[in-house]
Amino acid sequence: MKKFMILAAAAALVLTASCAKNEVLTSPPNDHLIGFSNYTPKNITKANDTYVSGTTLVNGKAFAVYAWSTAYGSFLGVNPGTPNFMAPAVVTWNDDTTDGDGNTYSPVRYWPAGDEPANLSFTAYYPNGGAGITAPTFATGVGTYAFTAQSTPAAMVDFCVADVVNDQTYGHTNKSGSGFNGTVNLPFRHMLTKIQFKFKKATGLGATTVIELVDAELANIRNAGTLTATYAQNASPAVNALGTTTTTWSSVAGTAGYEVTLNGADPESGSAIVLTETVNTVAPADIFLMVPQTIVTKTGENPQRITVTWKVKVYDTEGHATTNDGTGLLSETTNSKTLYFYDDLVTSDTNDTPVGVIQWNKNNFITYTITIGPKPILFTATVTDWDAEQNGYFNVQ
Repeated sequence: MKKFMILAAAAALVLTASCAKNEVLTSPPNDHLIGFSNYTPKNITKANDTYVSGTTLVNGKAFAVYAWSTAYGSFLGVNPGTPNFMAPAVVTWNDDTTDGDGNTYSPVRYWPAGDEPANLSFTAYYPNGGAGITAPTFATGVGTYAFTAQSTPAAMVDFCVADVVNDQTYGHTNKSGSGFNGTVNLPFRHMLTKIQFKFKKATGLGATTVIELVDAELANIRNAGTLTATYAQNASPAVNALGTTTTTWSSVAGTAGYEVTLNGADPESGSAIVLTETVNTVAPADIFLMVPQTIVTKTGENPQRITVTWKVKVYDTEGHATTNDGTGLLSETTNSKTLYFYDDLVTSDTNDTPVGVIQWNKNNFITYTITIGPKPILFTATVTDWDAEQNGYFNVQ
């Protein structure tokens, strides 16, 4: 029979930009109000306990925009210091275009005007005031953030930082098209690692064998760190030619523990979570958004791991197994296994070949599938051969 295994698969990192629905702020005649739209290279998954689909932000949620102003004909420096134009403006995202209001923010700002209008350069983070995110400082780069992940997956936020959109003027922004002269398109990128866990019963066990998940706990998870964004100007600066933004995690630390929940339920709550041969779905509230971190070996310092506890129940008939009411229960055992993320990954639930480590990098989406199957007690039999023949004689007269 198969060993207890843990399987991981990482989605491909496609960095193409999917355009979200774009909103433009309504402005009075002759006034050029600064408007914002957004896109994300991958779907935003979670923000302030609210999930969304697609690549647009959550309605009613806010992001903080910081902006620098430079003189006409000059361009944003590599280390521009504290933003001198917006520090910040808080933009509330609104997908509803029926009322014409677009996205509102405060304090409202307008594009510099005149024969030689100043250039404006922007960055942003999302969600504004999100749990565990500190507002950025600007001693170096274009924003340094301290971050701590929340203690439950349902409370975790999708921490995103936008690339710098540099050297914009009204009529020359990175959002093109009719009606978008004053709109800046902010390209948000996920700064965390999206992790989810799926569980399944091993195949071939039969309907009278029931696997119940009792508990699943993560340990030694690094849950805090510092994110620094830096910016590099183009070699030949030009209007509307964007520079390069780089984000780097440092000072990653912590040994946090987390309960893994299924469909919002903690297995330890007492409700039986019966596994099937098909992997369970993962509810949004069960998805972890983790600090990117280096996965260490089992013998290393504080190795990341998950401990799984389960019951194996064997019934006398399939009907009893289906009801799982204790009637016809022949045996019940409780088992526990600790799996290490570095050492215990295998290629599939039918192949015990080690697959190697999958590191937790920002913007990664990793699913771990844990297949549980008991090792049945098997019997075979042999009969020892007869001893060597012995002869005995009797004579009867």
